This record gives sequence, C-alpha cells and structure tokens, in this order.
Amino acid sequence: MKYLNSIISIIIFSFLSCSSSSPNKGIDDNKTDIEVKNGNSLLWKIEKEGYKTSYIFGTMHMIEAEYYDFTPHMTEIVKNSDAIIMEIGGQPNPLKALDMMRLKEGKVEDFFTKNQLKDLVEFMDSKMNVSPQEFHSTYSGMKPFFILQTITQAYFSETSISYDLNIMQMSAENNIPLLGFETMEEQLGFFDQIPAKDVALMIMNSVYNFEEEKKDTKKLEKLYAKQKVDKLIPLMKNQSPEFMAFEDIFLNNRNKAWI
Repeated sequence: MKYLNSIISIIIFSFLSCSSSSPNKGIDDNKTDIEVKNGNSLLWKIEKEGYKTSYIFGTMHMIEAEYYDFTPHMTEIVKNSDAIIMEIGGQPNPLKALDMMRLKEGKVEDFFTKNQLKDLVEFMDSKMNVSPQEFHSTYSGMKPFFILQTITQAYFSETSISYDLNIMQMSAENNIPLLGFETMEEQLGFFDQIPAKDVALMIMNSVYNFEEEKKDTKKLEKLYAKQKVDKLIPLMKNQSPEFMAFEDIFLNNRNKAWI
C-alpha cells in the first residue's frame, strides 16, 4: 500500500545515525580504515583506550540506486558488530504506525485556508494521482505529516534504495541486536510541536515548488554520494527554509539527546 509505505520511510529531513560497537572480529583496521583529512566522510570510527571500537554512519533514508554505495568493508563492519543503534530500533508495527498518524480530533482540512486546500487537492490529483474523493477519504483523519510524506516520497523513483532497511536486514540475518535512539511516538511527536499554520506552510511550499524541490533532492543525493558532508546542511537550509526554521526540534536537540 503506497501510503502505508510512506509512513515507514522517515526520509530526507534528517540523517540516520547508525553506530556499532565491535571487538573487531576479523577486521584488519590498518588495511581497511582510511583517515579523511578534510572531514568529509559518511563513516566515522570512534576509539578510546579501554573501550570497544565503534562506528557511526550517516545515511539518507532513501536514495536512487545510482547513488547507493555500501562497500564490502562497511558490510563487514555491520556483520561483526555486537549491536546496531538506529533512529528507531527496527520497523514498527504497520497498523500501530498508521494509528499513530491519526488525528485525535478535527480534520486535516482544518489546517489549511480555503485557497490552500483547493491548491493542495488539485496538486494531489494532478501530481500524486490521488483524486479529490480519495484525498478526503484517505487523509481527512490523518495528521498533515502523512501528506508531507506522500509528497516527499514522490521525489524518488520506484527503484530507490533504503540504507536503513538494508542495515536492518543484515542485522536480522546475523542475529545482531537492533536498538533505537527514539521511538516512533517520539518521532511523530516532533511535528506535533509545530504550529498548525507552519505545518500547512511546509506542505504548501512543497506543493508550489514540487519540481524545484525534486531537483534539489537530486542535488542532495549527488552531494551525499560524493560524501560532501559540509555541503549538505547549507543545501537543506536553502531547499527547505521553512523546515529548517525548526532545526532545533528536528536535528540539534535530537543529536544532543543521542549523545
């Protein structure tokens, strides 16, 4: 189900942190780890005397296949880990996730002005293949984040790949404990902290600038694939200033809580 899938993929807005503590079983660090002089790397090694070695890896939650790169060394690190810590420890129950997306009261239409709602419904019909009738029956009782996820997922093709899901699969196949920094409830709760008018603004900016944001997402993927870490946040601030206005909620405060 297309809409249910969009719930499970928490995409683009923040980078997943995946760390694994390892006693270096079968890994020769002298041959496989490389020191990066300019600081641009997606995979970082954390070492301290008296402690097991850990790694932290930043992912885009979804990425086109042409930009996906998970090296044999990275695979070896995952498979030799004692534990893997991600944003959420595994996929939540789909029905539970869907229930958490429902509004406790009111309708999603109430978040928008009359003109905004008209433009939104027309956009969903023309770009997302969601008819007006289907829009109201599917989204009316759901939180606006559900709409935003559907739009964002449309930036990617059907052949896009998820680093997160692949790491989860490797964890399951190798019986490695999969832990989470946050719960699904906590992640969805971030959007509940944003005033309704600002949530509507985020969605409408994605509606009015859909093609441009789709191109910017491609730029983001290219920078990620080249490991240009220093360029990612500036691009995101330029691409989605209305979103980055809440950078503390979505990024800074969460990173502090994870440490």
